Amino acid sequence: MWTAAALLLVATGSAVDADGPARLAPRVRRIVLHVLGGPSYDRPERRFRFFDPPQTQSRWKPRFGTHWIVWTDGSLWPRHPPPGGPRWWTPDTTRPAAAADRRRVAAEAAPVYSHLYNGNSDSLGIELAHSGRSEDPFPAAQVRSVAWLLRTLLDLSGGRLTVADVYGHKDLDRRPAYMRAACERPGCAYFVDEQGRPLRRRVDPPESLFTALAREGLAIPRPKDADADLRRAEAIAPGERPRATGPPTSSP
Repeated sequence: MWTAAALLLVATGSAVDADGPARLAPRVRRIVLHVLGGPSYDRPERRFRFFDPPQTQSRWKPRFGTHWIVWTDGSLWPRHPPPGGPRWWTPDTTRPAAAADRRRVAAEAAPVYSHLYNGNSDSLGIELAHSGRSEDPFPAAQVRSVAWLLRTLLDLSGGRLTVADVYGHKDLDRRPAYMRAACERPGCAYFVDEQGRPLRRRVDPPESLFTALAREGLAIPRPKDADADLRRAEAIAPGERPRATGPPTSSP
């Protein structure tokens, strides 16, 4: 009797059969780390706050979102769990993924969701429940689960992916923070700091996440001073919005 997960794996080319070795869908070339909280330039009351996984997923459109939300206790919340299955599960981070967990991860990674500007078809998204502030710690249980998930995904790729293929959202989306979410072209007003420099729309995740993952043995290559734009966003006074100007003459 084949499970729904096994059927999905076969349909997406992610496993040989229900009992065979699982593998990551060939489309996946990048893994992208996000956090739920952030500057929220247009809504000061939402700055550096986040909802729990059910609340977050209920606000997402069906094909929008990341493949998993990792809650503060280390539980994994897949974007669309199998029919009749639990909404969340917690991996045993004290050991490598067992065969059943590998098949589960491969199935949950198979769909394409919208989480990265102009880059969804070849990527996976992992969202951490976190404020997005540079100085706020990531809970140890959460970091262990993210490290376990990353190791499992890299292993499922069969050597195609390495830690060099793990990115922060901010690394891959460098657009200015526009006044309106639908306005992403020259001619739209955008937010700037006190010196008139365009603020980034995406500044997640904080570098403290990569530092914590390095302590778990995952040394992900990082650019120098990668929190510079985040610190500029944090300098905005609570309850205030940056001023707007525009349009940009070139991509900042």
